[in-house]
Amino acid sequence: MKFPECFEKAHYQTSFCGVEASQAWNDLALWEEFLNRTQPKSVVELGTFKGGMAMYLTLQGLIRGFQFVTIDSTNHGVPIQKLQKFGAEVLQMDLFSASGEEQMKELLSRLPKPCALFCDDGNKSEEWKRYVPLLAAGDYAAGHDWGTEFREENLVPPARPYMQSECEAVESMTRFFEVF
Repeated sequence: MKFPECFEKAHYQTSFCGVEASQAWNDLALWEEFLNRTQPKSVVELGTFKGGMAMYLTLQGLIRGFQFVTIDSTNHGVPIQKLQKFGAEVLQMDLFSASGEEQMKELLSRLPKPCALFCDDGNKSEEWKRYVPLLAAGDYAAGHDWGTEFREENLVPPARPYMQSECEAVESMTRFFEVF
């Protein structure tokens, strides 16, 4: 990790438990508060990348008792066995293929509610457009790279901002939303 930039900038040599992460440390603090407030029964991460955020959410799920699933189309050196050892479900699929869409429908229908869907793969707006409609009222959606790869105009279907002032206060690239 590189100090102090890892506390403020996404993609700046941040790691969690020694595993590279795309989120800055302020994002992890926001996720902690989000999980405290919402107490989801399941969390799905779209875009595992190197696995740092997956490790964070795996351990959160282990302690808090929620089911965690992380999905990516390729393995970027993700410590799959370690994630699975602590209870994560690690899936490899193309989210934009017909079979990937069917797998996502099945996954989101079987997971306990409320569910939090974290869009952080390569095309956040398309992930949102395809998979947020599969969530139920009272579920949550989150997106990373807010203001660069993901913006307000990408919120189709719309969702209610959640913890917006907290995200803005720490200049986070993560945004949370409540599905209605």
